[in-house]
Amino acid sequence: MRIGILGSGQVGGTVAKKLAQLGHDVMIGSPHAKDKTAEFPGIKLGTAEEAASHGEWLVNAMHGEAAVEVLPSLNTAGKILIDIGNFEGSIEGPLERSLGETLQQALPQVRLVKTLNHVSAHLMVDPVHLGKTLTIFIASNDDEAKTAVTELLKAIGWQDIFDLGDLSACRAMEYVAASWVAIEKAVGGPNFSLVLVR
Repeated sequence: MRIGILGSGQVGGTVAKKLAQLGHDVMIGSPHAKDKTAEFPGIKLGTAEEAASHGEWLVNAMHGEAAVEVLPSLNTAGKILIDIGNFEGSIEGPLERSLGETLQQALPQVRLVKTLNHVSAHLMVDPVHLGKTLTIFIASNDDEAKTAVTELLKAIGWQDIFDLGDLSACRAMEYVAASWVAIEKAVGGPNFSLVLVR
């Protein structure tokens, strides 16, 4: 599958490498992506516009503030958009509206699926790293898109994928991401995640 990754930072780059390893035709798009050929051998690099046009599916790996500014001008209509981002300002301030809901409202023709937004980048693509069955949340207004993304998460290695329903769950999911920062400080690094015991 052709997948466009929007964002070439640690999160976007880590996800891009994993999807390429799984055999997908990946393109990373950002203002600086073309300067990172040594970092991403074998992966196409371009602008956000080029990555969005390349992808049958898209992954938002930008901070929410950038995503809200950039995504409306891109070729996204009818595509599955996996939103793994968070508003940077919500980490230490109030979350007035979730990023997932904001993007879906701004892009009504996009099939948005929220997931992976509260997990350290290395665990997004290696969920067995800690030796336990970790939990990842998922939400979407589009059940077919949610099912398709669930299959992709399984291919990455996720086993406990917990469906929180429609995008009204994004607010709660993004609050979990805000708590991640405090937990990282307390444990001294990003090598942790959540397990939903039920």
